[in-house]
Amino acid sequence: MSVKGFFQDSGPIGVGMWLGRHCSLRTGRKLAGFAAGIISAFQRGKMIQAIKANQWVASGETLNRAELAARSRQVTHNIITALFEYFYYYQHVEEARQRIVLSPEMRSLLEDSAQRGKPQIVLGPHLGNFDLFGTMMVKLGLKVVALSYPKPNKTYQAQNALREQSGMRVMPINLSAFREAKKLMLHEGYSLVTGVDRPIESKDDQKYKPAFFGRPANLSTYYVRLARETGAVVRVACGVTRQDGMFYYDCTPPIAFEEYENLTDDIVLNAEKVMRAAEKFIQAYPEQWAMFYPIWPEALEQIKHLS
Repeated sequence: MSVKGFFQDSGPIGVGMWLGRHCSLRTGRKLAGFAAGIISAFQRGKMIQAIKANQWVASGETLNRAELAARSRQVTHNIITALFEYFYYYQHVEEARQRIVLSPEMRSLLEDSAQRGKPQIVLGPHLGNFDLFGTMMVKLGLKVVALSYPKPNKTYQAQNALREQSGMRVMPINLSAFREAKKLMLHEGYSLVTGVDRPIESKDDQKYKPAFFGRPANLSTYYVRLARETGAVVRVACGVTRQDGMFYYDCTPPIAFEEYENLTDDIVLNAEKVMRAAEKFIQAYPEQWAMFYPIWPEALEQIKHLS
């Protein structure tokens, strides 16, 4: 099998689980740092270029070439470290619990789910250890249905299998998944959890482009309609690593959607409320923003001309 084939198969998940089972946190973090250094050395690679472009736009276009290079190394180190920690804590759940600190709003989210049974939609930017965040939300009592990447390769399939084993209901995004998620939310007390900042690849899905960091972005907006149809409470949430090493889980208060007669305005303007909340979390923890797909393709060309 080629290297490319290995990474498109379930190989990386198996290796990650083995490392998480047999390596200490200290050893695993050292290995992660070593791997991140190798990846960061290829500054012209697609992943690093995407990280730079996204970080440049999110910074208000203020970072220069050297600053972007430094930021890309930070982000890559955090991504690889978080990946190892996910595999480690997946198999050492009680250790993970001891590192979690919940904000008052996050406690409210969990209480709303447990006590009131009202449908909830929890939307998150890819901040910190977002896979571990989803897993631990289940362990903290949230019944989760997660909508994931619509055309998963074997790596994504293996990752989704881990999520299912942790207690989530995972469905690749499509029309039947929307219908099933809606039923689970309305009749079985599930909360929909999904990311908001991964760009859509299909050109057929580019009808609505909410502004994200001041630029139109090809991002999902289906949650606006789903919230309308279910009456769900919508929040933006994330799980980041604080400087003291604790996992800090936070979310916004419920985001009130406004009603507009024009369908495009209704979807785009309400989605932009969500994106503004996501922006604030990303601006607070930019080095933990693990988005390595280019959200704004035009920025890839623009950063080439930075001094």
